[in-house]
Amino acid sequence: MTAVLDKIYTADEAAERLRLTNRAVIKIARQYGLCSRRGRNYLFSEADLLELWEVMREKATEPRRPTVKAAPARDFFKDNFWHFSPSVSVDRREMEVLRSLNSQKVPHSHKQIERAGPRTIEFFLKQGFVMEVDRDEDGDSIVAITDKGREQIAVVDRWIDHRVKHGKSAGTWARHLKLKK
Repeated sequence: MTAVLDKIYTADEAAERLRLTNRAVIKIARQYGLCSRRGRNYLFSEADLLELWEVMREKATEPRRPTVKAAPARDFFKDNFWHFSPSVSVDRREMEVLRSLNSQKVPHSHKQIERAGPRTIEFFLKQGFVMEVDRDEDGDSIVAITDKGREQIAVVDRWIDHRVKHGKSAGTWARHLKLKK
């Protein structure tokens, strides 16, 4: 039975593979008997390099502590979502524009909707919150709210209800309630 000899590395090659200096590789290898020597030359097998790597591995300074199982953050946010801003794709001003569109019986262009501009209508069209019904004589889109737009309003309304239920104000998200009074 003959043993097969792995590839043999010089001290320079071993140092390059381990990303150390020649002196450091030779010092550690001699300390742990993980090299061969012929005259002034130190030689290393593949197995020697693997053993050197294991010797150099850092030992744990202290045992790992068991991880504490915490309730998933999703449950926290699910129960306390009302502490934060509502999870919608529009800001407060855009919400008022959606509410205005929702209260109208006929479609309107941005000129007929308070606080709306052409970019707001363009954004709503891209998001699918409104659909273009027609164009006016100036070429502006005349739009009507879609179910997706009404869904955004419903999300904010639920958020406002939870805030009020917990004794908090909905701030300017509830501007439409002030307008009704």
